Amino acid sequence: MSPSAVEAVQAAVQTTINVKNQATQQATPTQHAQHVEPLKLSGVLDQYDHFDVTPIIGREFPKANLVEWLNAPNTDELIRDLAIT
Repeated sequence: MSPSAVEAVQAAVQTTINVKNQATQQATPTQHAQHVEPLKLSGVLDQYDHFDVTPIIGREFPKANLVEWLNAPNTDELIRDLAIT
């Protein structure tokens, strides 16, 4: 006799849970040192026209070209400072 639809769904759900648990256990990062002070800007964005919208929202770069920043040789510094602001 074949299993009922309920049993088939329960088995599929249990398999999914098992797979997710295994993936979570494998992907759990090791404990990293926490930053004790805030990240500091490197100043690479100072050359671009910007203004502070609000302290919560952050800065706006009205003439920025993100594609240009992504293709720049110092893209890591640009994106890092953009994330901090």
